[in-house]
Amino acid sequence: MKPSIVIKMLNWLISALLLGMVIAFFTLPLLVNKYSETTGGEMGNLSWIKVFLYVTAIPFSILLVMSKKLCQNILKNNPFSQSSIQSLNVISICAFLDFFLYTIGTFTLFKNILSLTLMIAAFMIGIVSLVLSMLAKLAQEIKEENDLTI
Repeated sequence: MKPSIVIKMLNWLISALLLGMVIAFFTLPLLVNKYSETTGGEMGNLSWIKVFLYVTAIPFSILLVMSKKLCQNILKNNPFSQSSIQSLNVISICAFLDFFLYTIGTFTLFKNILSLTLMIAAFMIGIVSLVLSMLAKLAQEIKEENDLTI
C-alpha cells in the first residue's frame, strides 16, 4: 500500500513545527516583551509568563516528536506496531500534562479565553490519543492472532 500524500504532508508540517519550536525557544523572551509593549504592559510579572511558556513548551515538543515518529511508522506501512502504541501513550501523557499546566495558568496567570481554549484542546488531544492507543493495541492483538491462524 502506497503512503498517503496527507501523511507525507503531515510529516513535513510536524518537521516545520519542530523547527518553529527551536526558533521560538530562542526568541521567546523577545516576543513576550514585544507583546507586553503592544498590549500596554498590563501583563504583570513577565518572568513568570516566560517560565510558564518554557515549561509548557517541553511537553508540546515531546508531543511533536512522538507525532513525527507516528507519521514515520505509518509511512513505513507499520501503523499498528508497538512503537506506535508507545508514541500514542506518550502523546496522551504530554497532552494531559499540558492540560494540567494550562489549567493552573488559566486560573493564576492569564485568565483569558485563549488559555482556556488551549486547556480544553490539550484535554481533547489527550483523550483521543489515549483511545487511539487502546484501539491500536487491540488491532495489534487481532493482527497477531490472525498471523498465527492457519
